[in-house]
Amino acid sequence: MTLKHRMRHFWQGLLGLALIATAGSAAAAPGVRTVPACTKVNVSATIDVPAGTTWDGLAKYGKWVCLVGTAPNMKGTQSESQIPMFKLNNGSTVKNVVIGDGSLGSGTNLAAGGADGVHCYGQCNITNVYWADVGEDGATVKKLSGVTSKLTISGGAAFKAADKLFQHNGDGTLVIQDFYADNIGKLYRSCGNCSTQYARKVTISGVRLGQLNVAGLGVNSSYDSKSGIAGQYDVATITDLVYSGSKPKCEGYVGTGSGNEPVKDTNTSNVARACVFK
Repeated sequence: MTLKHRMRHFWQGLLGLALIATAGSAAAAPGVRTVPACTKVNVSATIDVPAGTTWDGLAKYGKWVCLVGTAPNMKGTQSESQIPMFKLNNGSTVKNVVIGDGSLGSGTNLAAGGADGVHCYGQCNITNVYWADVGEDGATVKKLSGVTSKLTISGGAAFKAADKLFQHNGDGTLVIQDFYADNIGKLYRSCGNCSTQYARKVTISGVRLGQLNVAGLGVNSSYDSKSGIAGQYDVATITDLVYSGSKPKCEGYVGTGSGNEPVKDTNTSNVARACVFK
């Protein structure tokens, strides 16, 4: 073998090792994150992001901004009538922005202008977004007719969620990766009693939590006869979900229909098939 060929094999080997190392660390949970220093910007109506476009806070303002809802239905309370700060249409992205006013205190019911976070219709991306104080929810997957939903949340962090952080009401998949959250009820909840139910998927990869008050994830490990999809179940695939304390990483529920309350699934086999740890 000539020197040229030996050198080529050497560099190819180094490249292969680098790729292996990168792949191996891709799911690693990040360290503790804090909200970037930001300039407050008042928002009185939902920001509608057109299909296929990107709303980039840093590009728009040239600096980090903290969007604070000022309308009565954007105060960030636990009221179900809250409207979102962002509506993401199919194929759109929101990135590099802070939602809510994180300076009001440490509680989880501060009405800090986080509205109902971000609503995704279809396939959307939330990239490097910080929820300084989560309102009713941080983000919600909604159903768009004719499109299989997929919301990918990558980077960023969230703080002070009284209940669940990410709500999955539509069909399809929600992906959470390279993310940090602190002082939250649950990281994720598949809707337990939506009027139209779906067997949903969630993928968790490289997520670190600080204070967790209820559980990591809540999935419907089975569905009852009132759900319309009896016999089906959600699947959560969890890789490197890191936190301290004794709160469960993944809880199973019996999904039901509108007007009914979901209960915990006591069938351990059901929970095991729905909560998959890699």
